[in-house]
Amino acid sequence: MDATQFEHFVANATADGVVFYHSGPLDQARVAGIGGVLRRRLREEGANGAQARKVFAAFMEMAQNIVHYGTPDPAGCGRFGALSVVRENPGFAVMCGNYLPSAHVPRVRAWLEEVQGMSPEHARQAYHRKLSSGGQDDEYSKGAGLGLLTMAVNAAAPIEFVFVPQPPGHGDMNFLFLKAVI
Repeated sequence: MDATQFEHFVANATADGVVFYHSGPLDQARVAGIGGVLRRRLREEGANGAQARKVFAAFMEMAQNIVHYGTPDPAGCGRFGALSVVRENPGFAVMCGNYLPSAHVPRVRAWLEEVQGMSPEHARQAYHRKLSSGGQDDEYSKGAGLGLLTMAVNAAAPIEFVFVPQPPGHGDMNFLFLKAVI
């Protein structure tokens, strides 16, 4: 990337309301560091206390999903994924993307579709049921359902998601895009 391309990148990010963006390996230490930066950026963007907490919670849940389920970074520096917070008036969109094996897509899609169809009150009830049952659905979940339900409760619209199958030669993988508007 040269200076002109970088200038366009910055101009586009600014025009698109990007508050924060990270693409690359994530581990617990990076997530902790990013959390501090995001809190400051949300204050700078004028997010009120409740809104900032909800955006931060959604962001951290998405980051934890990448740390737990993303594909390992080839250099061994964590799991690969992308995270972004974008200003979408009157709130913020929190987005993430990461690769997952195609074999996991049906299970993850079914859970995302179920949560996507829930009202905030139904998601709150499902959260309490899942919490009282220990929080895990299967050996893969690591409690991920609780965070997704929290996002559904806090979101201003249903959670959006897309699975993008990767071309041959990239392993049997899908790219999962997830978005919550707070």
